[in-house]
Order: sequence, then structure tokens, then C-alpha cells
Amino acid sequence: YFGDDILCHFCASMISGLVTTAASMPVDIVKTRIQNMRMIDGKPEYKNGLDVLMRVVGKEGFFSLWKGFTPYYARLGPHTVLTFIFLEQMNRLYKIYVLDR
Repeated sequence: YFGDDILCHFCASMISGLVTTAASMPVDIVKTRIQNMRMIDGKPEYKNGLDVLMRVVGKEGFFSLWKGFTPYYARLGPHTVLTFIFLEQMNRLYKIYVLDR
């Protein structure tokens, strides 16, 4: 059990970053494939996002939706930690200096 301190906020924000990365990676893969798609015989390579998803899973496997997980998390993790710790510390200071008056 963690107390309501910086360690608790750090652990919670790291887990939050991990969950966010896991949830957003497939969407990011689809978005990137659509942005980089080629025209084949005058027609787009993919019809829509679901087509991208089905082709990627079919050709590269289900877990290919999380290719690049480590660098994505390495970018998102520190951002999440700093954001949540800053927010929680500002809330703590607000409670001490504004609400306790």
C-alpha cells in the first residue's frame, strides 16, 4: 500500500503511461500506415482504418500492432510522470495554502 506521496504518484503515472501506450499503439500504427500509403494502379493501398488493421494483423501478426512499444513508452512515460507529479503537487499546495485559510 502506498501513501499519498510522490512515490505513489510516480508509480501511478508510470502505470498510466504503460496503459496509455498499450491502448494507443494500434491506433497510431493504423494512422501511420494511412499517412504513408501508396497509390497502386491509381487506387489507394488501403480502403479505411479497419482495412489497415486487418491487413497488418493478417500479414504481420497480432502483436505487430505494438511494434515500437519501447521507444513510444520511453517518450510517453517521462511526460506522464512529470505531468501527474506536477499536477498532484500543485493540488497539494492549493489545499495547503488556499483551502486551509
